[in-house]
This record gives sequence, C-alpha cells and structure tokens, in this order.
Amino acid sequence: MGVLLFATVAWLGVLAAIALAAQRARRPRALARSPLVLALSLGVYASSWTYYGGVGFAQRHGLVFLAVYLGPTLACMATPLLWARVLRITREQRLSSLTDLLAFRFQSPAAGALVAAFALVASLPYVAQQFRATVQSVRVLSGPGHEEAVGAVFCALLALFTAFFGARPSAEQGREDGLAAAVAFESAAKLAVLAAVGLAAVLGAFGGLGGLAGWLGEHAAEVEALGRHVREDSGWTSMLVISFAAAFLLPRQWHMAFASGAGDRALATAAWAFPLFLLALNLPVLPVLWAGTRLAPAEPADSYVLLVPQLLGQRWLALAAFIGGISAASAMAMVTAVALANDSATHLLLPLARRTLRRNVYARVLWLRRVLLAAILVGGWLFHRAQPHHGLLVESGIVSFVAFAQFLPGLLAALFWERATRAGFMAGLLAGIATWTATCLAPLLPGVPGIDPAWLALLRGGAGAPAGAAPIDPWSLPTFVSLAVNGATLGIVSLLRPPAREEREAARLCTRREIGPSVERATVASSVAALEDRLARLLGREAAAIEVTRARIELDISRDETRPTELHALQERLHRNLSPLVGPVLARTAAEAEASAPVASGGASGALTEELRWLERRLARGETRLVGAARELDLLRRWLRSVLAQLPLGVCAVGSDGAISLVNRRLEALVGAEERDLVGAPLDRLPAPFAELFARAARAASAGEAGAGAEEIEVLVAGRARLLRVHRAALDPLDARAASGGVVLLVEDRTEQRALEAQLAHRDRLAQIGRLAAGVAHEVGNPLTGIACLAQNLRAEADSDEIRARAGLILGETARIEAILRSLLDHSRTGAVPSPGEIPRARVGRVSLAEVVAEADRLIRLDRTAPHVRVEQHCPESLVVIGDRRELVQVFVNLLANARDASEPGATVAVRGWIEAGQIVVEVEDHGSGIPEELLSAVLEPFVTTKRDPSGTGLGLPLSRSIIEDHGGALALRSAVGQGTTVIVRLPLAGEAGARRGREVEA
Repeated sequence: MGVLLFATVAWLGVLAAIALAAQRARRPRALARSPLVLALSLGVYASSWTYYGGVGFAQRHGLVFLAVYLGPTLACMATPLLWARVLRITREQRLSSLTDLLAFRFQSPAAGALVAAFALVASLPYVAQQFRATVQSVRVLSGPGHEEAVGAVFCALLALFTAFFGARPSAEQGREDGLAAAVAFESAAKLAVLAAVGLAAVLGAFGGLGGLAGWLGEHAAEVEALGRHVREDSGWTSMLVISFAAAFLLPRQWHMAFASGAGDRALATAAWAFPLFLLALNLPVLPVLWAGTRLAPAEPADSYVLLVPQLLGQRWLALAAFIGGISAASAMAMVTAVALANDSATHLLLPLARRTLRRNVYARVLWLRRVLLAAILVGGWLFHRAQPHHGLLVESGIVSFVAFAQFLPGLLAALFWERATRAGFMAGLLAGIATWTATCLAPLLPGVPGIDPAWLALLRGGAGAPAGAAPIDPWSLPTFVSLAVNGATLGIVSLLRPPAREEREAARLCTRREIGPSVERATVASSVAALEDRLARLLGREAAAIEVTRARIELDISRDETRPTELHALQERLHRNLSPLVGPVLARTAAEAEASAPVASGGASGALTEELRWLERRLARGETRLVGAARELDLLRRWLRSVLAQLPLGVCAVGSDGAISLVNRRLEALVGAEERDLVGAPLDRLPAPFAELFARAARAASAGEAGAGAEEIEVLVAGRARLLRVHRAALDPLDARAASGGVVLLVEDRTEQRALEAQLAHRDRLAQIGRLAAGVAHEVGNPLTGIACLAQNLRAEADSDEIRARAGLILGETARIEAILRSLLDHSRTGAVPSPGEIPRARVGRVSLAEVVAEADRLIRLDRTAPHVRVEQHCPESLVVIGDRRELVQVFVNLLANARDASEPGATVAVRGWIEAGQIVVEVEDHGSGIPEELLSAVLEPFVTTKRDPSGTGLGLPLSRSIIEDHGGALALRSAVGQGTTVIVRLPLAGEAGARRGREVEA
C-alpha cells in the first residue's frame, strides 16, 4: 500500500515538474506547442475506461470495443468539415468551450447556463469512474483494506495540481502549455506501459505468437463469438455515433483541441496522428484479454492489465501498469475539471455575482476557478462513493458519452442551419436531457423511486430482463431515443418560431465564412472614455483602464479616438480579450455601448458607409481566411487597391455621412497624414487648407455641380509650394439603403506641369533673344569693323603720341565689344537642334576652366537688371578638362547667376580651383542667404527653387549636375542659412586618357 501511495505522489510530482518547465523554460514551452504534442494531448480521450475497462468491454461485447476508437477516427476524417470550422469560429470570437460557442450562436445566456449545468452533471459519472478505477487497481495489487484512503489522497493531490496548473490567472494567458505538456506526457506513458503489458501477455502467457495461435485454435468458438455483436449490430452503430460525438464534444477533448491555442497546422497533424495513437493503444487489448482468460478466468476482466504482469511474476511491470492507470485517470480528471470550472464560472456563477468583479477581478476569478476545480473533483469522488460498484467499469463512461451526444444536434444546427433558434435548441436539449436521465443516469443510482427494477435490469444489458425480452446493450436504446427526441424537438420548435435578429447575425458567422458581424444596427460608445466607463461597471475602474489600454495598443488606437469604425473595432477587441476571463456573454454585455448610441449618424446610408469601412478593415488585417469565390473576390479587391494606391493622382472618397472612406498613397503624401488617421474621419479633421477645399468640392458634387469644372489652389506641402487642381464627381448609391453613394475627389498636382510650361516659355523667349542677339551682333559688327579700321588708320597716321594712345584705347574697346558679341553668339547656339540630315559638328576638346569662368562672368554681366557683384577668380591655367566648352560655360553661367541672385549688391563671389587626387575641384562660394537644410538635397531635383521671384524655375542646378555627370564629374552643395552657399564641382583632369577620349570623339 505504501509503495502504491508513494508511486502516486511521485508520478504527480513528475507531472508537476514537466508542467512547470513547459510554462517557464523556453525550449520545453516551444516543444509543448508542437503539433505532435497536440495529438498526444488529445490522447486524454483514452481514460481509465480504455486503460482498464477496454479489456472488460471486449470480454462482454466483443469487437464492439473497436467502435470506441473508430468513432474518433471518423470524427478526424471530418476535420475539414467540422473541426476546422469550429476552430475558425472559436479563434475569431475567442470562445473557450462548447458552452461559449452555443451561447454565442444562439445569443442566449440561458442557453449557456443550461449547457454548462448539464455538462457538469453529465461529467460527474465519468470523473467518478476514474476514482473507481484507481481504487480497484489498488485493491487488485495490495488487497482490500485502505484502497479508499489512497483514492482520497489521489483526489486531493489531483485537486492541488489542477488548481495550480489549470486555472488561468488572467485573460492574457491564452495557452496552457504546462497542462498540455503534462497531458501529452501522460498519453505517451500509458501507451508505452499498455504496449509493454500486451507484449508480456503474448510472451509470458503463451510463449510467443506461435503459442498464442495454438491457444486461439483451441478456443475457436470464443474467438468467433467476439464478432457476434458486430454482425448482429448489438450496440455497434450506436457506439460509433456516441464515440464520434465524444471525440470533440467531451469537455476534455474540446479544451485540448480548441481552447489551448492550437492552430490550423496542429489540427491538421492531429487529424492523422490522433487516430494512429488510438490504434496503437488498441492493439494490446485482445492479447491481454486472452492472457487473462488463460491465467485467471475467474477474475474480472477489468483487472487483467494489472493481474497479468502480477501473475507472470513481473511486479515491476505491474507497478508500471498501475502508474499508467494513474496517468489515464489523472489526465481525464484534470482536463475535465479545468474545462468544467471555466464554464461553470463564466456561465453559472459570474452572471449572478457581477458586483464581486468590481474589485480585484483577476484574483477573484482565479480563486473562483480554483475552488470550482477542487469542488468538481471532490464531487466526482463523492459520486464514486455513492455509486454501487457492480457491472463493468465502462458503464459510467458510456452514460457520459450518451449525455454529451445530446449536444450534437445543437452543434450541427449551429454550424450548418441558419434557421435554428435558441428556443428550438433549448427545447431539444431539455427533451434529450430528460430522456437521458430516465434511460441512462437512473440505472447508475441506487433506489431510484418510481422506476421498475426489471426495466433497470433491461437497460443494464438484459440480465434479469422480463421473460421474452431480447437481451440488448445498455446504450443503444438511450442513444437513439434521446437523439431522436432531441433533434426532432429542435427542428419543430425552430420552424415554429423565427430567429431573432441577433441570432441571424450570429448564424451568418457560424454557418458561412463571414468577414464579421454586420454593423448596420450596431451601437458604439461615443468615445474611448465612455467605453471605459461602461466597462468599469462590471470590472471596476482599475481593471477597465487596463483592458481598454491593452486593446488600444493592440489596435493602435489613440485615447482621443471618436471615429465609429475604430470604436467599434475597439469594442470587438475588448469582447474577445474579456471572453476567456468572464465569458463571451458578460464580455459582450460589458463591451457594447448603450442602445441609444448609433454607429453612424448618417441614417441608412451612413450605416452602409460604416459597414464598408468595417469590412475593409477586417479584410486588410487578414483576420478571416477566405476560400472559393470569396477568396477570388478578395484577390480582385487587393489588385484594385494596388492600382488605386499607385495612381499619380490623389484619390479621396467621401461617404454620404461626410466622412472619408478611402484614400490612396498620393493623397497621403499631399495631405501629410496616414491612411489610418484619415479613413473614417470627417473632412474637417484634415489639415488646412485641404479641409475647406475638399468640403467645398464635396458640397458642389453632392449638389449636382460635378460638371462645373475643377478648382485650383496653391498650398505649402513639406515646405514646398504646390499648385493643386481638385476634380469632383458624385458616386451612385450601392443599394436601396443609401440615398447617395458619396463623392470622389481627384487631386492633381500641377506644380511640375506649370513649371515645365514656364520653362518652355522661358526657353522660347531665350531663343527669340538669341536670334535677336545674332541679328544685332551682325548689324553691329559692320560699323564696329569700320570703327576698328578708322582707329588703326588714325593710330598709324597720327603724329601725336596722345592721339595714337587714344586710338589704341578705341581699338581695345572695339576688341572688347567684339569678344562680347562673339560670346553672345556662341551662347545663343548652345543646344541647337540640327536640321534633318545634318551631321552635328563635334564640340569635345580640351577646355580651360579659367577661360570658361571668365566667359561666364562676361555673360552674366550683360543682365543690367540683376544686382552687380564682383567675381574673384582663382583658377590656374593648368585646370584643363576634356569636354564641351559651351555646356561647361552653361554650367558656370548657372552657378554664377545663382550666387549673384543670392548675394547682396556689391558682394563678392569667389571662384577657386585646384587639383586634388588627379581631379579638378572648383568651388563657387557666395555669402548670401543660404539654403535651408531640409531643401539642401531637394534643390538638385527639377522644379525645386528657393527663389521668391518668378524667374526661378528650379532647373538650373539639376541641369548643371546633369552636364557635370556627363563629363564624368560630380556636383555637391554645402550651405548654411544666413552664411552663404558653396557649390563644389569635381571634374577629371585632362591627361592621356582624356586626350584619347577627345580624339575619339573628334574622329
């Protein structure tokens, strides 16, 4: 006895260590979340019924015991139809249990309370079975005496373990990694032990497979009898039905499959791994049965798993088998207690004690669940003590299987039948419960008044049945009668009474892959603070602030948010976050606003606009996996959104309620705000002057003035002046609910186009001036030649030195005028386009930068209206490059003109040049106004200028940089506001490579 008690305590200690490591250590926690661990944790399905009672069940009912495992296999085959759909709904709505799902689908707290209460009652016989199996195993190994004391210690230790590792401290802890790891380890342990017992039975009792085959040949009639119940369908079909339902409707199965944070990948793995686990667990049943029949035919078959190793003298294996039985019983009892405690707290106790949640809600809910965990386990122990211990061990488990099958009609209706109503569901469930109580539960209890003992004997399997009555199994009649009554009542009542509006909304979510609930008539709070005040009525001020802040951070919503779509999303997130803590019914009650606060102020059309925004938000976040036509439509939507985002025009759609419903990237850049801050906001929330401009355009479009033309406005965007044209158009309504479809505004940025037009006009004027200058130079050249000739004659013929000196001055000024005219003519021909068929003359050669700068200085001096500055040139004659002289002159004309325009009259512009690392470096430095730091890189782009007067087109510096880069150099800026600007030009020094390049171009 002491050894068994020590083994029990030691085994629970090992489980505690595994659970603690999975909760706190990184590697064990990652292992606990693997798909195979989920499949093993679903092995909690195999309780002491399977471990011990499977052998007795096979002895009494033959191969019908296989139906207990084939039913879950069929359920796993239906994973895409059932399990995947349930996982999607529970994940989207944060539903932790079957009770939550049914309460959500039928929108009824009463339905949730009924399901939770019945699940609690239906589970007690099954929990009691685990204690009965533990007590019987102690009696088998140590004899009668203190086995009940061991069972009581086992119950106490189990309650402590489950309360510590199974009760979630808050809504933030969605995964129970410790409990899942412990249950998976227990499943692996009982599989290994049962396989070892089966191997020992074959080798020890029969001497191997040959001996077993010989024994089976001698007992052919007994072997043939194993299949009689299947051939006669004595319980086979009904067992398939209830085990199919039990595979996912039992609280422990639902909890491990859907409430422990499993994903689609883990569920897909479990769909094939779980049936393989059950198959492996099922293989030793018949060998153990045959070995026990040979070694101890007078003993009950339920004890063969322990007796066979003991009779074979393998006491260590008998102790291991006992530990395997403890694993099977403890896993089932723990997970069942956790699931039932959560349901009982959220659906039975918390709705009746809301005031207790207003202070320290997290700790109170935690301790409430711990107390319920202990109470459920103690209740199972008391039910075991009150129950008469006769008949097969599996009988109480079958009673629970039939009980939980009563949820199957309601679940199928919730998933596939939109017409099902809460009244039909509750009526059908109550009818099924009544039938189950009369046909299944009553036979387990002693001395039930008003029931014929012969009827109870008939239900127990035919022993002592009335004369002439055919022996039947104890579960087929209750199964078919209760399910028929349940389903028929659900269907008839649902057809007689139409569903309410909220039931229809929930049905759309459960029966199809909907994006989200309709917000046509939904209500939201007016602000985040109002939502927090409402939540404080249930949770208290401190917990309400914590939950609202957590939801805002998850959705990236500010405290001062007032947009209905964002507030509605915040309410939905609060509902999902609070569901694991207080249940979905209380969470939705706490999160939703008063019914007097409409979701949109625009009537039907405003609600439609809001619904479109909500759908767009859900689709953009990818919260729902779409399939079929919905997936193809979403692909089309994303493609159109991509096209819209890349449009060079700004797009702003305004709903009929006056709020922005859609923008693209170009508009975000123009307005200077992000899409998440714009969508759903009224137009007056836009920065000036866009708010007034867009509101005026929207009013004009709504009034039917869309064809009246566009409106232009100059605005300052990111420190740059922009010319915008706003086009407008009214949209057609989408359906009959909307009086209008809203307005779309197209914003065209005409800044560059206007600058280009100005540049073209400027260049046309320059061309005209060039042609005029050429004509003037030609006309001036003739008299200038005459003046030069007369001056030369005068100097040659004059006798006076003073006259000759003055004639020399005249010749010098004449030469200066001629040089100016030549430079003007050369500059006017720069960039000329050759005529068709004309071969352009090569212009690349050796160019002296000193001469280029001097010529550029002469040209800018021709502009008498510009401020006069002094150009100081310090460029040696050795600064020679290979290039186009005219283009280089154009560069320095632009640079000197910019320096002159930025300087005060009379200032000095310095041009310095030197050779550095095989390159020519030329700096043009002024001491003018300078360039702001934010525009220092932008001014090198086209149409960006810092000049206030209309002469600045923003093309001088970009053109100069392009010419310098074409010559293999680089152009950079260094500037500070109020201190001036320095332009640094780097060009390759003319050498052998440069000369060779010049010769190649000339050739």
